[in-house]
Amino acid sequence: MIELGETSVAILGVAINNLTMQEVLTAVEAQIAEGGFHQIATANVDFLINSVHDEELRETLVRCDIVLADGMPLVWASRLLGTRLKERVAGVDLVPQLAKLSAQHGYRIFLLGASEESSAGTANWMQTNFPGTCIAGRYSPNHQPLEEMDQENILSRIDEAKPDILLVAFGNPKQEKWIAMHRHRLKVPVCIGVGGSFDFLSGGVSRAPLWMQRNALEWLYRTIQEPSRLAKRYASNFVGLLRYLPAQIVAMAMQTKRRSQVQITNEIIGPAKVLRIDGHLTGAQLPRFETDVRSAIVSGSHVVLDMSSTAYIGADALGTLIRLLTVARSRKRELWIAGLHPFLLRVVRAARLDHSIRMAPRVEEALRRIEPDLAPIHQFGKDWAFCRIGGQLVPIHAHEVPDVYRQVKQMLKLRAMGEPISIMSSDSEDKEPLIRELIAVDAG
Repeated sequence: MIELGETSVAILGVAINNLTMQEVLTAVEAQIAEGGFHQIATANVDFLINSVHDEELRETLVRCDIVLADGMPLVWASRLLGTRLKERVAGVDLVPQLAKLSAQHGYRIFLLGASEESSAGTANWMQTNFPGTCIAGRYSPNHQPLEEMDQENILSRIDEAKPDILLVAFGNPKQEKWIAMHRHRLKVPVCIGVGGSFDFLSGGVSRAPLWMQRNALEWLYRTIQEPSRLAKRYASNFVGLLRYLPAQIVAMAMQTKRRSQVQITNEIIGPAKVLRIDGHLTGAQLPRFETDVRSAIVSGSHVVLDMSSTAYIGADALGTLIRLLTVARSRKRELWIAGLHPFLLRVVRAARLDHSIRMAPRVEEALRRIEPDLAPIHQFGKDWAFCRIGGQLVPIHAHEVPDVYRQVKQMLKLRAMGEPISIMSSDSEDKEPLIRELIAVDAG
């Protein structure tokens, strides 16, 4: 997984990555070098308002590797929330930069969606403006609902083309959902939903003058061009912003104004790593906080964040929590917040995160509600296995596995009773210390 090393800003439940255009291009090249699958979304107000009512879209955006601010209203909203996004990175501006990268480094681009005329015009525009752009393939399927599309036909075309970058122009939310539903099938390092970018680049639709783009008036220019299609959408988005965003802005503003240095301490309690956050969670301390939580999750621990002494949560911290929640889910670990004061609880709810992040009034309750690992032993080769207990990996001999399984089952019963637990190997003599005593955990 590529670590961007940058903050993100939570706006209405979606973490917007705080990246410049150049930083996005650097990340794209790193993703291509890494291989695998990465999804990038170019989010505007329409995305966020749709995600409020569409749980599938919200989950898709949360799981994206990068979510960009494609719209000045999001940049302005970030300033009101106290963490400024560096700049707008629009999909229609990103696509030409990707064509330039392709011409320079030979990256293969596949154009999927829009009309055949727009797709062909975009390919021609890329190759004319950036000679050497490698168009690996193009396909414009018939306009159909997602569930009625010939998925195998589309995927086979992409597989055959072997692109490095897949640009999907189905429109929001169809394109984001299509990419996400094939995340385990697509063998494309970078997949990006680009909306109407093909129509702009091919000349089918003209862009607003630069002064209108810079002053967030592109919506007005587009409405004049296509009033029957866009007037209702923009009006709905405006009403949605007025309905949902002020609550988050006010909740953020009502927090303690005086900033204090954050102190983070941690300890292992039973199946989880408990991090106590004392002070203001925002700004320069976030990278360390994110690293601590990520390392705990990757090592196999559940995580409980004790926020009973937290005085402030920034919009950047909320964005970090969204990213960490995705990491925890991918590792099948649980992430809990415990002890939130009422004014902080209002912040989390106004940011529309209360349905995504598990919360408990006290650390003890969060620990009690964490689901036990029912199969913590994993076999490696003929002679060794690893036993995961309390978030730690402990080596055992393969012939000890049945005995340890019995002890683990007994451990789970004792944990429910609140008794301290020790697990010993069946063949403890002349073994390394980790074999003699697999692990001791306090169910506390």
